[in-house]
Order: sequence, then C-alpha cells, then structure tokens
Amino acid sequence: MENNLIPRPTYQDMLIRAAGSPAVKILAGMRRTGKSALLKLFIQDLIHSGVDRSSIYYRKFDEELEENRPDLRGLIDDVRSKVEVGSGSFILLDEMQDIDGWERAVESFHEAGADVYITGSNANMLSSQLATALSGRCMEIGVYPLTFREFSEFRKRRGDTSDDAALLRRFQQTGSLPAVALMDEGDADLIHLMLVGIFNTVFVKDVIQRNEIRNAAKIANLNRFMMRSIGDRVSVRSAAGYLTSTASKTNPETVDSYIAMLEEALLFYRSQRMDSKTKEYLRTSDKFYCTDIGLRNTAVVPRPDDIDGIMENVVFMELKKLYGTVCTYDVEGKEVDFVVWTPRYKAYYQVCSDISPSGTLKRELAPLKAIQDNYPKYLVCKGGSLINDADGIRIVDYDEWVKGPF
Repeated sequence: MENNLIPRPTYQDMLIRAAGSPAVKILAGMRRTGKSALLKLFIQDLIHSGVDRSSIYYRKFDEELEENRPDLRGLIDDVRSKVEVGSGSFILLDEMQDIDGWERAVESFHEAGADVYITGSNANMLSSQLATALSGRCMEIGVYPLTFREFSEFRKRRGDTSDDAALLRRFQQTGSLPAVALMDEGDADLIHLMLVGIFNTVFVKDVIQRNEIRNAAKIANLNRFMMRSIGDRVSVRSAAGYLTSTASKTNPETVDSYIAMLEEALLFYRSQRMDSKTKEYLRTSDKFYCTDIGLRNTAVVPRPDDIDGIMENVVFMELKKLYGTVCTYDVEGKEVDFVVWTPRYKAYYQVCSDISPSGTLKRELAPLKAIQDNYPKYLVCKGGSLINDADGIRIVDYDEWVKGPF
C-alpha cells in the first residue's frame, strides 16, 4: 500500500464511522477528485484498527486494459478466490461500472454479509442501479475536489511556503483537483495541460462515450456556455438560443437532456431555486456551478468581470463540500445566492465581489433583510472585515471565509 498518500481526515472519519453499517457505500465524484486515494487511505485505516489485510479486497478497474477486465462471473470468482466473503470482510471496487451486471456482483457480496464500497464517476447510474438491486440499502458519499484547507495542506506537503493570499489566488485560478494541487507553481504550462487532459477524459468517457453522442460539437458548445454562465440563471431556452447562434441548431428538449448528461458526469452541480414560503423548488431557471473552477478557467478564457461568478462558484462548492445541499433562495422575487437547508443547519449567504459602489451594499442586503426567520444570514464579500454588521446580518470577508467556511 502506498505511503505517500496525503490524508483527507473528513472523508476518512466518515468512512470509518460508516464501516459495518448495513449499506453499500457509494463514493461518487467526478474523475480525479481522489476517490481511489480515499479507498487506499481507508485500507490503511482499517489495518491500523486491527483488520487483517487478508480480509480486504481492492481492485481498480478503469486502469486495466479492456481485454483484462473481468466479466461478471470473473469478478465474482476473483473476489471469492482472494477473500472469504462474509461478515468481517471488506470489498472495495474502484470504477467498476463498465462491467456488465456489476450491480448483481455487489448485491451478492452484500447479501453474503461483506462490507462493500464502490466508486464511480456517474452518481445517477450508480445510485439508481444499486437502489433497484438492493431496495435502497446504499449510502452515497459525495467526493469533491479539495477544500481550501485541504488544498493548503497539500501545498505545504509539497514544500510550498506561500502565504494564504497567494494560495487563494492559485486556488481560484487552477482549482483544487488533488493531482493539480501537487504540481509546482512555476509549471503553469504543465498545469494547463493537466487540466485540459482531465477535462477531455471526463468529457469523452463520461459524456460522449457513455451517452453515445454523435454530435460532440453541440454538447461541447453547451458545456462552454454553461461554464461561461456560472452565477447566472440558465434556462434550456436561452441555452438552445445560444447554440442556434453558434450554428448548432437544436431544441429545448435536446438541451435539457444534454444538461442532464453534463450533471451526471459531475462536471456541474445544480443550484435549484427554493421558494421562501413553501420551501419547495420552483420550476424556473436554475444556476449551475463547475465542480472545479480550474477546469472552467481552462475551458473558457477568464475575463475581468468573471470575478463575481468565480467567487459564487467557490462559495457554492465550499458549502456543498461542507453541507451537501445548497440552493438558491427566492424571497418574493428577490434572490439570495445560497441557502443551506438541512436538518442540522440552516443559513443564508449572499456573495458580492465589490460593495463599494453607491447603492451596492443596500441592494445586496435587501434580499437577506426580506427573510422573516432568525437563521444566520451572511454577506460574503471582499473587504467585508472592514464593514459593520447590519440588522443582524453578518458581513464577512470572502478571503477569511474561504479559509474556514461556516
């Protein structure tokens, strides 16, 4: 087992606490977010806790040549030849969704009493197929790019002595995929090539090939449109209009299906619009945020006026990593950028890059002031530490918030 793995304590703690629970654990995340490393760290944690290595089966399938990849019977036979499948055994299957009938293998291991963990880069396919096979006896754990705290730790492990301001600039520019975070600061050209390679792999394998798309140019144009539009509401009609203007004539139904494919590949996460009165989602335009801002900045050339969208993307993803469920909030037509609405935590967040222009502060606070409950409300902005709180709304500095989100 590798010794150079960098710990990710939040995930490791979650996996240890989930061990032994009567559910198949699904680690779902975009490619290159560190799912394989997490399984290897988990194996180390199991061994340190006293689990015998002979009780653990691990295999990574997506790096095997197709001709070497087992079929369903071969997978079951291989597992049973290496571990005694039953109570006390741990079966870790990494990116095995391309094996026909894989869910039947998982079901058989689970029914035999084994503790089963699988990873995949298409959450809907994994969860829906397993839900059918196991009648809902599965637990999905989202795996995301590094938080800023994790990113800083990765950089320190590489000997980087940069201050927080410099690290945050890089975090916003090149993103926080683990492999990219470990690359040298001076290798900007290599970082760019790495990001291009990661995006192409995700796009080709998890969008084009998985969905058997013939017109790759059309969905590639849609992807660029959505990446350019982070922080803005996107409707299928506006997206269809954009594609038509680029000589990729299409219809809203096709655009809707393409957006679903990009979401299923976990390139984007959707921020649905919640109504303040009913707490139900409105059937209206949603916002979409990139899983990794570095991929976005590679796919579309950043512009000076992108800063609000980039800040929103960072805040959205940090909240999602922390709480899971993040939405946009509609207060009688006024928009609050984000609401976290979970059983254990509820709070509202407005994000703004610059509140110095006349009237901006008043405009940004108005939606928060319109909310009638007493849950925490935050305006996250550049230079927020220099401004007093207003009517119970905390005004916090963006740079400081990203270092320790709440």
